Amino acid sequence: MSQPGTRSRVVLALVWLVLGVALVGVAGWVGWTRWSPILTGHPAMLVAGIAALLVGFVAVAWSIGSLTVGGRLDREAAVDREAADGEPARRTDAQLHRRARIRIVLAVPALLIGVLLVSVLAYSRPFGATDIALAAMRSEGGVRVSDRLTWFEMAPTAKDAKGRELKPTTGFVVTPGARVDSRAYAHVLRPLAEQGYLVIVLKEPFGISLLSNDHDQTVIDVHPEITYWAVGGHSLGGVSAASYADTHPQVKGLVFFASYPASTMQRTDLKVLSLSAAHDGLSTPAKVEASKANAPADTRYVQIPGAVHSWFGDYGDQPGDGTPTGDRAAAQATMAAETATLLASLTPPPPKKK
Repeated sequence: MSQPGTRSRVVLALVWLVLGVALVGVAGWVGWTRWSPILTGHPAMLVAGIAALLVGFVAVAWSIGSLTVGGRLDREAAVDREAADGEPARRTDAQLHRRARIRIVLAVPALLIGVLLVSVLAYSRPFGATDIALAAMRSEGGVRVSDRLTWFEMAPTAKDAKGRELKPTTGFVVTPGARVDSRAYAHVLRPLAEQGYLVIVLKEPFGISLLSNDHDQTVIDVHPEITYWAVGGHSLGGVSAASYADTHPQVKGLVFFASYPASTMQRTDLKVLSLSAAHDGLSTPAKVEASKANAPADTRYVQIPGAVHSWFGDYGDQPGDGTPTGDRAAAQATMAAETATLLASLTPPPPKKK
């Protein structure tokens, strides 16, 4: 006859064994296949991956130990505690029942956290930047790239006739699409920095911009030298950018990259540009059309022929996207040119000479 608590202990051990293997396996798979974007991205993903590995190894070790010697350890109380607190060397059935209940109370919440952790890691596996985007991350050709902890920025390094560096006065903060490597936007946005604008691309926790609502403000606070600000975002990032711009008057411009506002925007003084793709399978032309009621009435809409959702960055194909029919380089040049036009419109013209 098995002792009390044996069944629950064995079931928990088997469940933890499976979960432990899953934690180690998923963390290893994500790390092995996406090491570069994880290492250079928001630290939350790296911390979660390390935590999953540690918890997974502990879970596997505990499970094996529980299945092999757990029954004996349950029944046998520590002999060296007998003199101190009077506990017998062998636990009674009542004590074993209590021990099993405590184990279940502690194990179930821990299991739920473990399942959540492995699910978040698997879902958050990022779309890595391609070679053309990584090449644009180099500091050269009049652009200085600075890689910070939770964003990277591209700043112009042009100089005047006296050799003094011309400081930008207009900045553009871009929020990536869900699970997209921030570096994937470097090639598309670098022309803006070459034209004299400070360009900042955020790194979001687990690639989800909705988890860091004040991220734009953190960046803006770091750059008090910038007078004029615009924000933008790709896909889900555009939703976050719109929400931020709608409630922060210091932002004068907003750019949607294959995106649209989730609710009706209240500001009427905001200059808004909507860039969409004709063959977008995610932010479809129909969705963009339906969202016009939520955007300011004077929003400028530009649909890029032949383009798809993933062309707003360089991170490979995206599941659910449409089939492109146009020229990628030409489409991305249009994205940069249209955005530059909006940024230029934020700076008031110099006063006319009398």
